[in-house]
Amino acid sequence: MGLLLKIFIPLLGLALAFYFYSAPENFNEEMLRGKRVIVTGASSGIGEQMAYHLARMEAHLLLTARTEAKLQKVVKRCLELGAASARYVNGSMEDTTFPEVVVKEAENTWGGLDVLILNHIGYSYFNYFNGDVGHIRKLLETNFLSYVAMTVSALPMLKESEGSIVVVSSIAGKTAIPFTAPYSATKFALDGFFSSLRQEFIIDKVNVSITLCILGYINTEEATDTPTEPAVPVAAPPSDTAPSLPGVPSLQRTPCEQSHTPSRTHQPRRRSAHWRSSRAGCCAGGSCTTHPGRWAACSSSGT
Repeated sequence: MGLLLKIFIPLLGLALAFYFYSAPENFNEEMLRGKRVIVTGASSGIGEQMAYHLARMEAHLLLTARTEAKLQKVVKRCLELGAASARYVNGSMEDTTFPEVVVKEAENTWGGLDVLILNHIGYSYFNYFNGDVGHIRKLLETNFLSYVAMTVSALPMLKESEGSIVVVSSIAGKTAIPFTAPYSATKFALDGFFSSLRQEFIIDKVNVSITLCILGYINTEEATDTPTEPAVPVAAPPSDTAPSLPGVPSLQRTPCEQSHTPSRTHQPRRRSAHWRSSRAGCCAGGSCTTHPGRWAACSSSGT
């Protein structure tokens, strides 16, 4: 009997692993056509690129960021690319009333919401922690508390549409990395809150999916405008990262987590980026491929 269990349990584990990580890709861009989507941090970087990809899929877009002039250009480009509609609300997430303003704009414009993509971040230095507690408080307001506030405000509409929440986070919220103490604290907070909320949704049978996108070092203004450290990772371009993110919410009915990181680390920043992502929309089927040296994994669970 003992020998049988020793053989059966590993085989069962292999069978379950195969089941959860070998689902076929079945993403169809038409599933996002006409969807009502909020994208925060959309004036540059990953948010801007996600807006363009969603525009090509003919979604309705509400974009938000601090800089109005940049948002105007992004909205114009989205309309050129085929967005069903595109508009913006500019403001700072440091303002505790702004998250509700954005969600209210979506409600007044569309009467509902299908996808909430939370992508904005506040400025933080990347160096030895200097003891500035006030900076951490300020960064938590932008990088964490405003995410919670946006979710709370949008949740009634998302429940009605059985929609999706996409949280763009960082590998700095999964593992400790030097020179990122304030930034990492906010990203760990995101992971803890939304992973816990995901489980509550499962228990309460709330059909709103939550996706955490765990990114590596991406070549955005916020990431590269920092002092040079003895060892830094190569930055992947946001235009390559974004295509893997918008497809996730259109399919999944099971909450999941998606990760992307550059393939090389601890190289001089000026070197070109070599990057490989997990398959677009892989969380929808609960499957992903893990490449040695290119951490790209999905975990799925749901009702």
